Amino acid sequence: MTEMDELHAKMSILGAIDVGIVVLDHDYNIQLWNEFMQNHSGLRPSQVRDKNLFKVCNDVDEAWLKRKVERVWQLDARVFISWEQRPYVFRFRNSRPITGSSEWMYQNMTAIPLHNTRGEVYQVCLIIYDVSEQVGE
Repeated sequence: MTEMDELHAKMSILGAIDVGIVVLDHDYNIQLWNEFMQNHSGLRPSQVRDKNLFKVCNDVDEAWLKRKVERVWQLDARVFISWEQRPYVFRFRNSRPITGSSEWMYQNMTAIPLHNTRGEVYQVCLIIYDVSEQVGE
C-alpha cells in the first residue's frame, strides 16, 4: 500500500465515522470538517475550510468554547465536556425525533491537541459525540 493509498483510507474512515470531527488552527479557522458535521450542519467541508468557526457556526458560544480550547493549547492536554455541563456545543437538530423528545442533539465533546513534527501543538481537534439516545429524557 502506498502512502497515498494509506492517506486515502484514513480520510475515508474520518468521513464515515459516526462522530463529528472538527480541526481548528490557533485562530479558530476550520481545517477539517467531516461527514458527520456536514450531515448535521448542512455545510460542506469546502464551504467551511479556512473559515472562522464562530462566523460559520454563530450559534456556538464563542467565549465558552474558547475558554475550553485554550486549556488544550496551554496545557497540551485533552479537555472533556459532558452534555450535563452544556447540552450541546453545536446546535444540531435531534437526529432521533421519534425516540427523543428534545429538539436539539445532546452532545459530549473531547478536545485534543494535535502536534507538528517538532512536538508543538499546532491544531486542536474537537470530537463531537451524539449522546441523545443515552440521555433518554
